[in-house]
Amino acid sequence: MNLSRKRKDELLGRVSAVRSFVRKTSGDRSLLRHLDEIEKALSESRYGLSFEEHREEAERILEKKDVELVEQRGLAIKHGKRVNFLIEGENLAVLRWMAKSHLGKVDVTYIDPPYNTGMESLSYDDRDYSDPSDAYSHSKWLSFMDKRLRAVYGLLSRNGVAIIHIDEHETGTLLLLCQSIFGEANVDVLIWPKTDPRFDQNRVERPFHNIKIVHEYIFVCFKDKGNTSFNAMMMPQHVSSVDYKETPSRMETILKGLGTTSSAKDELEEILGRRGIFRTPKPMKLAKELVRAAAGKHALILDPFAGSGSTGHAVMDLNKEDGGSRKFILINSAENGICRRVTYQRLRRVIEREQYQESLSYFKVNYVPKNQ
Repeated sequence: MNLSRKRKDELLGRVSAVRSFVRKTSGDRSLLRHLDEIEKALSESRYGLSFEEHREEAERILEKKDVELVEQRGLAIKHGKRVNFLIEGENLAVLRWMAKSHLGKVDVTYIDPPYNTGMESLSYDDRDYSDPSDAYSHSKWLSFMDKRLRAVYGLLSRNGVAIIHIDEHETGTLLLLCQSIFGEANVDVLIWPKTDPRFDQNRVERPFHNIKIVHEYIFVCFKDKGNTSFNAMMMPQHVSSVDYKETPSRMETILKGLGTTSSAKDELEEILGRRGIFRTPKPMKLAKELVRAAAGKHALILDPFAGSGSTGHAVMDLNKEDGGSRKFILINSAENGICRRVTYQRLRRVIEREQYQESLSYFKVNYVPKNQ
């Protein structure tokens, strides 16, 4: 017996009885509307995950104002006919604005969200998304992710894919959330080793207790897995005890040899001159191979948590390698100047250094009163 369903049916029966009583006595429409709301809330299906919805500042703003994107022409980069976009502002506002023009048009969404670890970093404070006083301690983070993933789902094309990074702190809750949005059969879980002696000459080890964490997870969420085929990835394979050669390979659940957190920091030091400018970057090679696998040569790639800009870098490098015409849309917070000081500067410098035939338009989110 499904005890939860039994309890729900009992409560719905009581609501029905109260509704009959109200109709026979006062017929109060306000009370009847309240009962309808209660019945609707009880009737909503649940998929193994219950969390409290939290209202964000961006939502309060969007109730009264519309979003407009103001081009920052002084930051434009013109280096080819293909134009990509970097948008500075609250990603929820941009994702909802994109629903007007990009529904069903995004092929891959690459997402590296806050991990809800309580860690402060240059681009966001994870503490903003956790609230120990909640009845469900993870509900604020889940509410934050739920709104953005549902917006992303609508933007994805028929064979679109969302690729999401996460560590051990929210693996279970995020998996249930993704399965509830994309469908249980449409979510796969990969393992990314975030340490590797080949890349980690500059790694600073952190203290640990009993178990050393050497990997993170990557969720691959399909709009329609049964009708979506992946391309081969270029993976390093041993040709001798010390030498590697990139070889076309099918995606496997453990993504070895595609860089680490430490190698991603080395990339930032090489490009921007500061290894610690971003605390948890992802290596460009990892993003490049995931995009290669999940997207065709003419795909549109969206990154709503652009961070250090590795996704944009990866897309441009992949285009240069295989002659593709992929485009990207990156969204990043204005907090601490991260978008201009890190994301934009990285893209600008690699375009110049690698001679990518790519242009970039920079936009900033602005809010205007509705109906104007």
